[in-house]
Amino acid sequence: MPSRLDRDRLIELLTRHATPGDEAQVGAVLVREWLRAGWRPRGLGAHAVLAEAPAHRDPQAPLLLVCAHMDAPGFAIHACPPATAPARGARRRAPHWALTPLGGPGLGGGTTPGWLKCAGGVMDVVIGGGHAEGGDADDAEDACPPIFCRLRPSDTANPLAQTVRPGDRVCFAAEPRLRGNCITSPFLDNRLGCWLVAELPRLARDWTSPYRLVVAATGGEEFTGHGAAVLAHHLRPDLTIVLDATYVNAEQGVRLGGGPVLTLSDRSVLIPPARRDALLDRFARAGLPLQTEVYNTSGTDAGAFPRQGVFTPVLPLLIPTTGNHSAAETADLRDAATLLQGIRMLAETTAQPAGGPSPMVEY
Repeated sequence: MPSRLDRDRLIELLTRHATPGDEAQVGAVLVREWLRAGWRPRGLGAHAVLAEAPAHRDPQAPLLLVCAHMDAPGFAIHACPPATAPARGARRRAPHWALTPLGGPGLGGGTTPGWLKCAGGVMDVVIGGGHAEGGDADDAEDACPPIFCRLRPSDTANPLAQTVRPGDRVCFAAEPRLRGNCITSPFLDNRLGCWLVAELPRLARDWTSPYRLVVAATGGEEFTGHGAAVLAHHLRPDLTIVLDATYVNAEQGVRLGGGPVLTLSDRSVLIPPARRDALLDRFARAGLPLQTEVYNTSGTDAGAFPRQGVFTPVLPLLIPTTGNHSAAETADLRDAATLLQGIRMLAETTAQPAGGPSPMVEY
C-alpha cells in the first residue's frame, strides 16, 4: 500500500490561485484526489469542501475530522484605471490597479511578482506599494496607489487587462523551490495542510480506525473565518484536528525539522495542561517529535468549533515555517510527514477523546 506523500501534489497545490473567498482552484485539486481514493466529496456552498471515507463498519462510530484552510493572504482590486487614451505625445503606461489586502500578505520592499485572476484568465503582474517603482512622488502621472499591481513590461498589451473588475483577486506568483527536504514558496500557509488532507485518503487505505474519518478544507480562514464556522456547525465532530502553518520561534524552541507544533494557546484555542501532557506522551510513546507553542495573538480555524457550540476536543497541529505570509515561506517537509504519522496514530487509537476527559471547560 502507498505510504509516502507525493511531493508533486504539493507543487500543484502551490501553483493554484486561492485567496480568501476565491479558493475554487485548490478545492478542485482536493476533490479530484478524494475521488481517486474512493472517498465521497461534497461541498458546503462556497465555504468548505469535505469527503468521508467509505462506509464504516459502525455507522454510529465517532467522527474524526481533519481539516485545513485553502486560502492564502492576497489582495482584491478596489479601483481600476480609467479607460482613456494618453494625451498626444505622452507615453502609454501599463495600467495600475489599486489593491486592498485580504488576510495580511507580507510585502517587502520594491515589487513582487504576482498573478491577477480575472474573468478572462490569469495575468502576470508585479505587486508594489506607493512609489516602489522608483517614480517621483511629485509626478502625478507616475504616482501609484498605496498598494497596486501592474502588468509586467513584457505583457503590457495583454487584452485580458480590459476584463479586470473591482473584486478580482491578486496573489503572489509561486515558483516553488525544493532543496533536499526544505521547500520555499508562497502559500505554504496553508497548502501544506491542504497537501495532507489531499493525500490522507490515498494513504489511509490500510488504516484501522474506530472513527468515521472525514477530511475537509475551508475557505476564508485568513479573512472572515466563515468556512470553518459553517463546517463546524454542519459536522459537529467528536475529535477535530486542525492543520495549519506556524512560526519558527527560537525562544520557544520551535524549529524547522523539529516536528509538528501543538498550539497550547492563541486567540482561537486554549489547551488544558492535562490534554497537553497526554498528547506529548502519546507522541513520545509513538517515537514522534511534537513541539509546542504559546501565543495570545494570531489564531487558526480551531476557534470556530467552540464558537459553534462544539465542545469536543480540537487539536491545532501546525507545521513550522519561516517568512509566514510572505512570497518566500520555507518549511521542512519532514515535519509534514511526521504530522501525517501523528494523525494516523490518533486515528487508530481508541475513540476516547484525545487526552482523556478533562475536569475543566476548555474554552
